[in-house]
Amino acid sequence: MDLVPVTSVNDTGLANVIVGVLEQAGIEAVVSGSGREDALPTPSVSPFRVLVREADADRARDVLAQYETMPEEEDEDV
Repeated sequence: MDLVPVTSVNDTGLANVIVGVLEQAGIEAVVSGSGREDALPTPSVSPFRVLVREADADRARDVLAQYETMPEEEDEDV
């Protein structure tokens, strides 16, 4: 199984959020990077790459494009 990168980020927390978004869409994803993927969410100079199966890459990029353009939820005071 060949894995290909669909995006890269400099924050482990954000990388894990992206993996979660992809997994909710039914796409298996993993983080490859500095080897500290289980560490606390911190910025890094080495990018963390989010990898998916080559067959899922186009759909994963579509999911991420939709996610990036979603409006942020505003807090509602009731």
